[in-house]
Parts: sequence; structure tokens; C-alpha cells
Amino acid sequence: MTSFLTLFLAVVLLGPEPPRRFEPQPMAPVLPPDVAQLREQLYNRQDAPAQSQAALMLLQSLSPDAAEVVREGLRRWDRPDVFVALASAIRMTRDRRFTEPLLKAIQAEQSSLRLAAAEALARSDSDLVLHRLLGIAEDPQASIPARQAAALALGKSGQKNAMPALLSLLSSDLPAIRQSAATALEELTGLDYGHNISAWQEWWSNHKDLSEIEWLLSRNALFLDRSRRLQNDLQRAEAEILRLHQQLYARTPRADRVNHFRQLAQNEYASVRVQAIAWIVETLSDANSSELKPLADLLLAFSEDGVEAVQRQAVLALEKIDDPRAFERLLTLLHSNSLEVRAAAARSLGRYRCPQSVSRAEMNSRAVKALEKALSDPSLVVVAEAVESLGSLGVPEAAPIITGLLRHPADPVRQAAARALEQVADPASLPALTTALDDPVPGVRFHVVGALARLGQSEALDTPRRQELIRRLEQVLVRDGDPGVRSRAATVLGDLGSAAQLPLLWQRVTATEDSRVQVKAWGAFVDILSRSGSWTLISQWDQNLSAQQEHARRAELLNEIRTRWLKNESTRSHVDTVTAALIQALLVQKKWNQASPFIVDLARKASNDSELQRRLQWLVIAASHAVDDGKPQEALRLLREVEDLLPRVGADLGSEIDAVRQRASRMLGPS
Repeated sequence: MTSFLTLFLAVVLLGPEPPRRFEPQPMAPVLPPDVAQLREQLYNRQDAPAQSQAALMLLQSLSPDAAEVVREGLRRWDRPDVFVALASAIRMTRDRRFTEPLLKAIQAEQSSLRLAAAEALARSDSDLVLHRLLGIAEDPQASIPARQAAALALGKSGQKNAMPALLSLLSSDLPAIRQSAATALEELTGLDYGHNISAWQEWWSNHKDLSEIEWLLSRNALFLDRSRRLQNDLQRAEAEILRLHQQLYARTPRADRVNHFRQLAQNEYASVRVQAIAWIVETLSDANSSELKPLADLLLAFSEDGVEAVQRQAVLALEKIDDPRAFERLLTLLHSNSLEVRAAAARSLGRYRCPQSVSRAEMNSRAVKALEKALSDPSLVVVAEAVESLGSLGVPEAAPIITGLLRHPADPVRQAAARALEQVADPASLPALTTALDDPVPGVRFHVVGALARLGQSEALDTPRRQELIRRLEQVLVRDGDPGVRSRAATVLGDLGSAAQLPLLWQRVTATEDSRVQVKAWGAFVDILSRSGSWTLISQWDQNLSAQQEHARRAELLNEIRTRWLKNESTRSHVDTVTAALIQALLVQKKWNQASPFIVDLARKASNDSELQRRLQWLVIAASHAVDDGKPQEALRLLREVEDLLPRVGADLGSEIDAVRQRASRMLGPS
């Protein structure tokens, strides 16, 4: 664990400064900071983040009182926490006003003070400071730890002028100083020549003529490579820690998991806390009544986590708990400083599970008002999530709000509005939706078509407007420039259309068209014919497909209609008629193997000899195709299946059957 923390510290020190999550907005008038209050925060050892913030604000202040508080804190070696906070702030700001107390701290007995002072002095970029550090490192009267800290600061400075100083220390009489100098040289150059003075001098002779800019560029590249390596090491270490926690969780008894989650909530690694939230969500599905409140408490606590990724994951999970506190928390987080958290809150608010003890109507009303306010958020991500949540609520009052956003200037917002209207569109939305069919963004048009599908199925839409809606969808199917939009229009026409749309759909199936559109148009074509329940209409199109030599599609159509009509009581009486047409379509393609079971079934259902004669004629054709395909055994097997029906057939058909049987037998040869 110690080595891992050392690795983490190295990443922090060598890597780029972390971006600030929140930039406080200046207020007018700007008031000077309260130095006394900042001093109190600085000395509050119970709140380390507040100490660091107070130290930074004191250094940024131009007040002489603030500078005096800093000097006082740097003299308080009995308060290492205060000193380290101030030294870290000095390192970040590169403030040179406090060089003297830092140089004195290099000689302190506490290692934490020496290390913090060395880090701060290394960032001073001052030749005078480098000279003073070299003086300490070479001073035989100084303590060994002080001289080592000074050498460390020289190595971390990254300055070209530190190189000769460290080379001179490499010749020290003291092994500890030589070791510190070698370590500092490795820190400065990235090379590991150890105590080999000649190797170091040779390297320096090849680099000492570099300009300051060339030197700094080479050192910057070194530190960036080192930072990336350490970051990768840190990520691998965290992944291993997460894997171990997963193994531990798998072995944790179900009854102990709530307590285990409480422990994970205090874990120092954000990835582990994120995983804990996922486990809590899984547990909610089968949690008993006594576990629900503790799990809700944990998710609410996670929603206040200091790491944005953890907080966001917790906010997304709040929609899973039917606790009124979660709803109130989501309303509060809509005003969070974090964009990601606001977006997550907006998303969860529309999917929140309302508890039975709370009025759903009242909660929906509050959610709509809160989400409507979120539409003015400066982030389009938050606005888009708010729009989709308004749709997820599924309440009528959300429809006009969302409809108005179809004219929003931002593409993501219009697309979110169109997607939301798929859930809440009402007849009043129709004019805006038909206008949005001309939107330049295909994603918007795609979801607008879906919203029109919802309207077309609504009983509130009268016949003239429904017909106009279908007409506009026909235009989309033919004219829209995006195949995804055209294919969805075909699907919707299949849901809403009638026989009048069949010619257009068939035209799109056979046209030079994107395959997605052809597939969806064919599916819509089949849907309408199947839904019609009219054998007359199907027979008409069966003849059309046969005339156009579309035998494969003809068989596919009849087979699909037969399958669907078998499941419907009102159309089951027409199944045999469809089956007869299907048999003929299959035989035209010589697919005797597929047609045979249907033929045998219909033959046994024949109500009279004339009908039996016609159906067995198909059997003869199927058996002949089997012989032609080199399958005489299959032909004979097929004839044997109807052998008990053969006495009822006429002489002519009997002769044909005998002829097929003889052909098959000759192919098999003498048994």
C-alpha cells in the first residue's frame, strides 16, 4: 500500500495540474478575503481540503496581513499540516516571497517539512535559490537529511543550472550525499548512471551547449513520458484493486451485503465506489423491505460524493428507488455546479419511480416545472436530457413544451424533442411535426416519423388529419434523402396504411433503393395484406407477383400470411386457400421438399374427389421434381404417404403416379 501511495504522489507531482471543476463567478463589488477566517480554516486540522484552499487564497491575497499569516504558518514547525498546506500552495503559485522560511525548513528535523519545502523551492525558477540549495547540500555543518533534501530539490527543479551543482555533489566524501546526488541526477535527466561520474560528465558535455529553450523542451518531453507511464501504472493498480474487490463481493453472503456496501462507501478509490453503486442497483431488484431504506441512504450519500464520476453514477441510480428523498435530491441536483451531474439529474427525474404513498400527479407536476426550468440551462447536454425526461414522464402537459423545441436552433435539442414526442405527441403537435419532416438533421426526421406513428394510432386524430399524415409519410418514403428515415416511414405506413398504400410500397421494394428501405417496405407490404384479412386482395397481389415473375417474394408473402392467419380465429378458415396458393408458388420454383408437407396435409383434408384429384396432381409434380433432383427415395416416400388415397383418383392421374414411381424405381435399380 505504501508503494502505491508513493506512485500516486509521483503522478500528482509530475503530471499536469488537474483542471478545476468549478470556476467561481466574480461578484460585484469584489470584497477582500477575510484573513482572520482564512487563518482559522488554515489551522483546522480536521478539514484538510479547507486548509489547502485557505492556504491558496492567502497567497493570492495582496493583503499584508495575509502575507504575515503565511510567514507565521511557515515558522510553525510544530504544525506540519499547516506548513505542508502552505508549501504546496507556494509550489503551485511559484511565489518567491517566502524563500527564506522554506530554506530554513530544509534543515528541519521532520521529514514531511523537508520534503514539502524541497518541492516548493524546486519550482521557484531562481538561480539564487539554486545557489542557496547547493550551498546547503555542500555545507559540511548542515545535517545529512538537510543536505539530501537540498539535493532532491535541485533534481526536481528541472533547471539546466542545477546540473553542474549535482555533478559536484556526486564527488562528495559522504555516501549518503553521493546517493542523493545520483538520485537527483536521475530525476533531472531520466537516466540511471548511478555513481558513474565519467558517464554523467560525458552526457553533460553533449548537452551543456543546449539553449535554455531546448533544454526545457527536452525536460518537458521527459516529464510527460514519465507522467504517462506513471498514470498507466496507476490505472493498472486501480484495475487490480477493483478486481480484488469484485472477488470479495462475489464471496460476500447476501445477508452481509448492505454492511459491505457501507464499507465500500468509505473506500478511497473512485472506481470501487462506482462499482459499489452498480452492486446496490443490482441488489435493489430483490431487496426485502428492511434493506430498502439502508440502500436508499447509501445512494443518497453517494450522490454527494466529491468525485464527479461517482456522484453522476449515484444520481443515475436514484431513479431506481421509490423514496421521496431521492426525488427532492434530484430536484436539488438540477442546479449542481457539475454539468455531468445536472444532466444525470435531468435524466433520472423523468424516470423516477414514484412511491405509492405520494401523489403521482403532484410529483409529475413538480417534475415538469423543474425540467422546464432546466431547458434554459447553458449546457445543451442538460437541455437535451431534460427534454427526453419530459417525454419519459408521459404527461399531457409536457407535449406543448416539447413541441415548441422542434424549432430550437441546436440540433441535439431538436433531436431530443422529436424523440420525446414519440411518447407524448398529441393532435395539437401535428402541424409542428409535419413541418419538422423538412428538418436538415436526419436524426430529427427519423424520430418525427416515430412521433407521427404515435399520432396515427391515436383515436383522438380524426380521419382527414390521419389521411394527411399518411400522405406526408408517403412523401417521406419517396423523397427523403436519408435511407434510415425512408425505411422508418415504410414501417409506419405498414402500421397505419391500407390497401391504398400497397402500390407505393411495392414500388419501393422493386425500385433501385437502399436495402434497408426495401426490407422495411416489403415488411410493411406484408403487414397490410395480412391485416386486411381479405383473400380477394391477397389473390390479386398474388397474381401480380406471379405475372412479374416474382416467385420467391410470392412464396414468402403467402407463407407469412398463412403463418399469421393460423393464429387469428377470424382468418383461420381461409388458411387452406392460402396454403394452396403457397404450394403452387413453391412448385413453380421446384421447391418440392417445402411444398410436400402442405400437399399431403391438404390432400387428407379434401372434401370431395375432384378436390383430392387436384391436390394429388400437385403431389405428382412434387415427386417428379424429386426424381429430377436425383432423390428417388424421397419421391417414393412421398407417394407412400398418400397410398391409401390413391384408390379415389382417376385412371389418368393413376397412370401419372405409376409413371413417376417407375422412374424412381429405375433410378434405384434392382433391390
